Amino acid sequence: MNRDALLHATPDLDVRRFDHPPGEAHEDPAVEVAERWSISFVRAGGFDVEIDGVVHALKPGSVLLMRPGLVFRCRHGAACPDDVCLSIGFSADVAEPRTPAWARSPWMARSEAPPRLAYVFSRLVGAEADADGFELERWALGALEALDARAHARGARGPYRVRQDELAAVEAACRDIERDPAARCSVAERARRVGMSSAALTHQFRRHVGLSPHQYVMRWRLALAAGFLDDGRSVSDSAYRAGFDNLSHFCRTFQRRFGVRPSRWTSLAPAERRRKVQDRLVRPL
Repeated sequence: MNRDALLHATPDLDVRRFDHPPGEAHEDPAVEVAERWSISFVRAGGFDVEIDGVVHALKPGSVLLMRPGLVFRCRHGAACPDDVCLSIGFSADVAEPRTPAWARSPWMARSEAPPRLAYVFSRLVGAEADADGFELERWALGALEALDARAHARGARGPYRVRQDELAAVEAACRDIERDPAARCSVAERARRVGMSSAALTHQFRRHVGLSPHQYVMRWRLALAAGFLDDGRSVSDSAYRAGFDNLSHFCRTFQRRFGVRPSRWTSLAPAERRRKVQDRLVRPL
């Protein structure tokens, strides 16, 4: 028997937690057919999944891709399984334009997620623990962006193992930036805080986040400025409070990222403003 808990849902996506009632026997279906586009991560336990005659052994940190019509079979070694998965399902409107992300992927299941997906998974786990719907949505979109970026990557050297200490350092640096994007802090100082050199932190940021530390700071400063504008602050006050020293530079950057001048920001509907901020926090530059 499976349990399915809905953690967050929008018209575009949903995030669910799949597990099994403790102590209850489970019988695997002979065959299953996927009904939706999804990216799933194994959070605990493990099981095997057979796709196109190939059996993949999944464990904590593994990632599994599904697309409508995909035939697969899951196999649990225990009568009462204890695996737990976080699964992100996408609407056809969101997923179908990204079909190449699934089609170009050389795998449908991996025992270890590649760096950007591993980072997204780590952030999803944190968002689930905090019951933070905004963060669940943000990182669900981030998973799609990470998969899409990998599908379009050129000259990749192939898979390699994610080191947990590097992943933890990047996440710590990102959370530090998110707590106070306006703070005056050099890359060298951020690197010292997580026990890395500036070059190593920048390298690991690009591997796990797809951005440099400076680009990540700028992205969050723009989101912070948008929040100040939402609160009714002036353009200049919002810019300086968010950490921008040059008002002209802020206005140009804001319009380039959000597609609207800061002075016109609150003329947009609240839902559109939220979507723009959410979208720009996960999309590549």
